[in-house]
Amino acid sequence: MKNIFHFVSFFAIFMMSSCVAKRDRTIAIDVLLLLPQNLSEEAILLNTAILKNNPDNFTLDKDHVPHITLLQCYVRQSDLPKITMALNGLYNMIENESLWANELQYKKDQPQSFASIGIEKSSALLAIHERAIALVQPYITTGGSQNAFIPTKDGSPIDQFTIDYIPKFVSNYSYENYNPHISLGVSETSVLHYLEKNEFREMKFKAPAVAVYQLGKYGTARKLLWKSE
Repeated sequence: MKNIFHFVSFFAIFMMSSCVAKRDRTIAIDVLLLLPQNLSEEAILLNTAILKNNPDNFTLDKDHVPHITLLQCYVRQSDLPKITMALNGLYNMIENESLWANELQYKKDQPQSFASIGIEKSSALLAIHERAIALVQPYITTGGSQNAFIPTKDGSPIDQFTIDYIPKFVSNYSYENYNPHISLGVSETSVLHYLEKNEFREMKFKAPAVAVYQLGKYGTARKLLWKSE
């Protein structure tokens, strides 16, 4: 009987430890602005054209949501309730602001380039970017790995560039270095020239919500964790 009691106790402690470890794992998140339908469709259209030229890209769809990043970082999963509570009210900063998707960004002097829809860095957009960092900063952690991301459907590993990029976002890609954009993928520059001339449309828009997503491969927004009301 004593052996059974010890076994049951050990099993209970093991299960509790496993649950705590699972809840407290490090995850990669994106605090982002969602897009109105017309701009989201524009991004998907351009991404589809890029995929035809270079299939080795991410696909923008309902599981890889087009968006504008405000902040990417690693956090503890157990801190998510505190983070989302801190972010309540953040959308008020941008709700009535008009934003401008004003260019197709890519390196025109190279044979191949990463492309994105550039968003004008207005004072309102910069302000909400900086406020998002300030609100989440107390919960940012380090040590993210493959397990911090939503797994790929084909089982391929998360790219090392993305794993290394996340903890550098605040130090290297924020404030004066912040470049608001909608990622589209990598393509031959000749294709991007054509898209810029014939397909891309400048667009004024308002962001319908702020959201938090868990990231996947190539920094895609994969799993919705929270959305402003």
